[in-house]
Amino acid sequence: MKRKMIAAVAMAAAIGAGATTAIAHGDATGVVKERMESMEALGDAMKELTAMMRGQQDYGAERVRSLAATIESHGGEALTRLFPKDSLDHPSEALPAIWSDWDRFSALSDQLS
Repeated sequence: MKRKMIAAVAMAAAIGAGATTAIAHGDATGVVKERMESMEALGDAMKELTAMMRGQQDYGAERVRSLAATIESHGGEALTRLFPKDSLDHPSEALPAIWSDWDRFSALSDQLS
C-alpha cells in the first residue's frame, strides 16, 4: 500500500512539474487546455502538500484532506480521458511515452484516485 501511495505521489509530482509551463500556453483549446488545467491543479496541490511535509508551511489536517481530494478528483478516468490517442498537437507538452506505455500511465493515474 505504501509503495502505491509513493508511486501515485511521484506521478502527481512529475505532472506538477510541468504545470508551470502549461500556464504559458494560453492558446491551448479543447482537451489539451483541459489537461493543462488539470495538471496545474495537481501541481498546485502537490506543491502545497510538499511544503507541509517539509515543514515549510503549517500542517493542517483539513487542508491535507482537501488537497488529497483534489488529487483524487483528477486521477483515474478523469485524467486518462484527457489523453485521447494522437492529442500531441502544439501547444501540448505531452510525451509520446504516455501512449506507448498506456497501461503504466493508466495504472499510475488510477493510483491517484
